[in-house]
Amino acid sequence: MSTDEGSPAAAGRSWRKVAIAAVAAVALVAVGGLVWRARAPVASGPAALVVGDQRGGAQALLKAAGELDHVPYRIDWAIFPAASPLLEALASGAIDTGGIGGQPFAFAYASGAKIKVIYAGRLPAGHGGRTSAIVVAGDSALKRVEDLRGKKIATVRGSAGQDLALQLLERHGLGAKDVTWIYLNNSEAKAALAAGSIDAWSTWGAYVGVALLKDKDRTIGDARELPSQAGFYAANEPAIATKRAQLQDFVARLSRARIWLQSHPHEYARVLSRETGLPEDVALLTVEDLLTTPIPVDDNLRVEQEAILERYRKAGIITKVPDLNGAFDPSFNKPAG
Repeated sequence: MSTDEGSPAAAGRSWRKVAIAAVAAVALVAVGGLVWRARAPVASGPAALVVGDQRGGAQALLKAAGELDHVPYRIDWAIFPAASPLLEALASGAIDTGGIGGQPFAFAYASGAKIKVIYAGRLPAGHGGRTSAIVVAGDSALKRVEDLRGKKIATVRGSAGQDLALQLLERHGLGAKDVTWIYLNNSEAKAALAAGSIDAWSTWGAYVGVALLKDKDRTIGDARELPSQAGFYAANEPAIATKRAQLQDFVARLSRARIWLQSHPHEYARVLSRETGLPEDVALLTVEDLLTTPIPVDDNLRVEQEAILERYRKAGIITKVPDLNGAFDPSFNKPAG
C-alpha cells in the first residue's frame, strides 16, 4: 500500500544526519523497508538514474503505459514504505529523484536538504478527491465535520491528512483547537478507529478505499470540497548537475504516462492491484486520485506551499513558515512529447 508518513519532526531530524541516511537506506534492505529493483543494464551510454518510489507508484504506472520500453539509460528503482525514508535517501544522494507530497518536501528543503522540485502534477478541477478524507466508523454518531468539535482526530503530524483536516475544519466553522489531535501512523490509526479509541481519522489513498469498501466505515468530509493540491518529483542537486538528460527524459515519460492514465484507469487499477495486493475495487477507487495532469513548475507552487505551511503555523504545528525560495526548478518544464 503506497503511503506517505512524512512529518515535520521526522524531517528535521533526518536532514541533520544525511551521512547516516545513506547507510540507513542500505540497512533498510535487511529489514524489508527498502527493496532495490534494477532494470537490465544498458551496455553503454549515460549513467543509471536511481529513482525512489513506493509500491504501486511510478514504476507500475510507467510500465503499464509502455514508458519503460526503449529507455536509453538504466533505471534502478528503490522502493520505500513511506516518504520519510525516501527523502532521507534523496538528500543523502543514495537516490537521484523520487515522488513525494508537498508537505514532506517543504520541511525537508527547509531543514537543509539540497533538493529541488523538478516535476509537478495536479488533479483537474472537479475530479477526484474521494480518497483524501476524514473517516469515521460505520456506526459512529458523527455525521458532519461540525460534529468533530471536542472529538479525537488521528492523523500523521504535518501530513497531507492533517492539512486536509485543518482545511475542512476551517470551512465548517471550526479551528485546530476545537479538536484533540492524536498523532499516529496510518496503520495505528486504522486500528484505533476499529477499537473506538479515536473518533475520526484523516487520511488518504488506499487507506480510505479499504476503510470504505472493506471495513464499511464512512467519510464525513473529503477533498472534493477543497482546491486540488500539487504532488511533486524532486531531485538532489548532484543529480541535477550530472544527470540532467536522464532526469529530463524521465519526467517527460512520467508526463506521458500521466496523460495515458486519463483514458486507461481500469488498466492501471489492475496493475496497481497486482503490485500492492489491494483488492481491485479498492485499487480502482484509489486510481481516481492519481489522475493528475502535469503542470508547470513555477513560483505559483511556492506560494501555494507557503499557504499550506501557514496553516500549520496558525495551528501551532510549526513555529514559523520556512523559506522556500530556490526550492522549485523550472528548467525541467517541457511539454510531454
